[in-house]
Amino acid sequence: MSRPLRVLFAPFGSEGDVNPLVWLARGLQARGQECAFLITPHYADKVSGFAWHPIGTEADFQRMASDPALWQPVKGTWKVADAMIESLPEYARAFRKARGRWDLVVTSSFSFGVACMAEAAGIPHLMLHLQPVCMRSCDDLPIRLEGTSFFRGMPKVFKRMMFVIEDLVLDARILPGINRFRARLGVPKWRHFYDDALMSGNGIGLLFPEWFAPPQPEWPANARQFGFPTVRPASPHLPAALEAWLAAGPAPVVWTHGSANLHVEGFHRMAVQFAAESGERVLMVSRAVPEGDLPEGVFHWDHVPFEDLFPRCAAVVHHAGIGTTSKAFAAGVPQMAMALAHDQFDNAQRIQRLGAGLAVGRSAEAAVAGMRRIRSDAEIRAGVAHCREVMTREDGLESLCAFAEQLARGQS
Repeated sequence: MSRPLRVLFAPFGSEGDVNPLVWLARGLQARGQECAFLITPHYADKVSGFAWHPIGTEADFQRMASDPALWQPVKGTWKVADAMIESLPEYARAFRKARGRWDLVVTSSFSFGVACMAEAAGIPHLMLHLQPVCMRSCDDLPIRLEGTSFFRGMPKVFKRMMFVIEDLVLDARILPGINRFRARLGVPKWRHFYDDALMSGNGIGLLFPEWFAPPQPEWPANARQFGFPTVRPASPHLPAALEAWLAAGPAPVVWTHGSANLHVEGFHRMAVQFAAESGERVLMVSRAVPEGDLPEGVFHWDHVPFEDLFPRCAAVVHHAGIGTTSKAFAAGVPQMAMALAHDQFDNAQRIQRLGAGLAVGRSAEAAVAGMRRIRSDAEIRAGVAHCREVMTREDGLESLCAFAEQLARGQS
């Protein structure tokens, strides 16, 4: 009988980036493999039952998360890139402390420090991309900025020019810091951010289904889709106070703008205004506590598993983060996507194109109008039901575990 495989996981980002890697690790653990994490202490509770080694401190995480520029278009992307480059030495130290004979390293999109360390050590690497915006295609052009969806209708030659310009910017802005790190490891420099860094890995796992983003001929040959990493709770359990509020009236509209967004004061005000103008009950879910007393019919909770909460709700107003998006699909709840930055504009457009919700402006008035449409539009109800139905047939965990094990054994 062969020994268990030893797999090291290295997420980078918010809870939405951490949960899918934990999902895979639990799947591999159930198959008898040994898994460990390099992770910020902020998410230590997420990796209970696994060995883990800290990346930075809680203060480091809070310093990054508290920067309001993180949630601005363009500037937010550079903030993430700067944080990644700044963290490279910390990931290297943690990788060395977690010494052992690793059979596979698994990273999320921006965990380039561990990707480089794995390459230097000759360890197979599985890169996981959680959202389609990471994948280039002329036929299914990802939307990276607000108001640029019209680019999808442009000729292919224009789109290819966009990719060339994008490469020039990304290569100049991000690669120098990574390549200095790679030089210290004695591995060749990366020439292009997209081709060499973002598509690094012996295998690339895409954790979104074909009905959300169809496979494209430009994607790397070693990329495979496995569907959303959603968990189906056997017996949903909510805190007693939250359960009591939900039971006291009609299904509410959830307002949430991401677990890592600490600057949601304006979002809270919009939610209260929405409740007053629409007559809907509103549940705000955020780490930040709203200012002042909340009016009747508005309730706040700091954190709750969305797979437990969303089936109890009338609709979800959210930032179009990929984790929140997929859990709303699974719950069969209509979505109103108020994108801010990063992959969110692309996800919001995909929600709307699927007929499972609306991409709306960042205002209470837009949400009120969107909710009226959701209540009256049979096509949206049908789109929501269809997405939920196809998700009930999906279970990509076993096939992803098998893919990871093949990579670890050099069978890709």
